Amino acid sequence: MSLILCIKRFLFVGLVVTPFISSAEEMTPEQQFEIGKQKALVCITCHGADGISATETYPNLQGQKQQYLVAALKAYKQNQRVDGLAILMQGYAKDLSDQDMKDLAYYFSNVKTDTTHQSQ
Repeated sequence: MSLILCIKRFLFVGLVVTPFISSAEEMTPEQQFEIGKQKALVCITCHGADGISATETYPNLQGQKQQYLVAALKAYKQNQRVDGLAILMQGYAKDLSDQDMKDLAYYFSNVKTDTTHQSQ
């Protein structure tokens, strides 16, 4: 899938999901999981369904710690990570809000292969 198509998909998901979010404090864990899941649709191209990559080129995200994922996304957004294919992630992360990062991190830290999840 081309980078342009991935970016368009990411922007579409952001435009569809964002209006339904009032604030993180008002969300239940289940709501945050579902919102993160919708935002993660663009991620599956490289990182695989449920955060398990089909290739060694891209890291698995499933089960990563939330704090690590948020820190990594912030580093990509600020162009502080430049290793490997960082240029791709920099393009995706540049338009992420802090809440987007938290939602994605929550989803990937809680998603299971069979799409069940548990609250933290």
